[in-house]
Amino acid sequence: RAAHWRAALLPHEPVDDQWYEMQDLIVQKVLPQIVPLSEAYLQVYRVDLMKLYLREKNLSKITQVSLAGIAPLFESTLQLGDGRDYIDKEKTAKLALKKDGAYLVICRGDNLFTSALVLITPLKIEVQENVASGRVRANVRDVAADKYVAGVHVKAIGSSDSTFKSGETDLRGIYVADALNGAATVIARDEQNRYAFYRGKTPLGNVVPRKQVQQPQSKPKPIKKGSKGLNYQQNLQFQNEAIQGSNWKNYDQLRRGKNKGVQIQQVK
Repeated sequence: RAAHWRAALLPHEPVDDQWYEMQDLIVQKVLPQIVPLSEAYLQVYRVDLMKLYLREKNLSKITQVSLAGIAPLFESTLQLGDGRDYIDKEKTAKLALKKDGAYLVICRGDNLFTSALVLITPLKIEVQENVASGRVRANVRDVAADKYVAGVHVKAIGSSDSTFKSGETDLRGIYVADALNGAATVIARDEQNRYAFYRGKTPLGNVVPRKQVQQPQSKPKPIKKGSKGLNYQQNLQFQNEAIQGSNWKNYDQLRRGKNKGVQIQQVK
């Protein structure tokens, strides 16, 4: 009796991250989302969100931080299927996290990889933005206690800025940052190392425009034989002859001059 089999393949050195499906020695391209996985491996790391924020200056690349040599706080394996079910599935992973803080979650399955930032905190930032002036007003609120919190350290930066604005919330739980440029990112941390952050979408203040992509200049068309065009070699020869003629004229005038001895005025 003839046997049938199917396998999902990713080349050892993929050029464009293209997956392939091979069935009975027949190979065809497939999308990554339909590659069957039987399980996924989860790793959870506790991170200092404020330190990462100061180094990266935004939150978009925090999930790409290098974790070489750091032991994960929590690890688990999530069963997804039998590896032969070619259908879309969603699985909910329960993380054994009890303390407030920021956690980086890494998920791997075969050669696939993704990551996410999980924030466990009762703090919340309510932000009002002024587009023209670039002012950001941040209200830090403890949702569990239902009150605004004073003395919380806040840092803010615009996507087009190079330096941070920082300070503490006042007795009303308010912190104000002025003259931000670009989309605002605000992060807050209290004395118990509990975090809250906000990422704006609207550009504020004076946004530095992106450099326009220069269009490649068209190459000059070659001049056909017999046609009238620019002769650069002949122009260069004419210029050299003109310079040489001028130098010879000056030398001849100096040679025929009647001046004797050293001319004091010329020496000065």
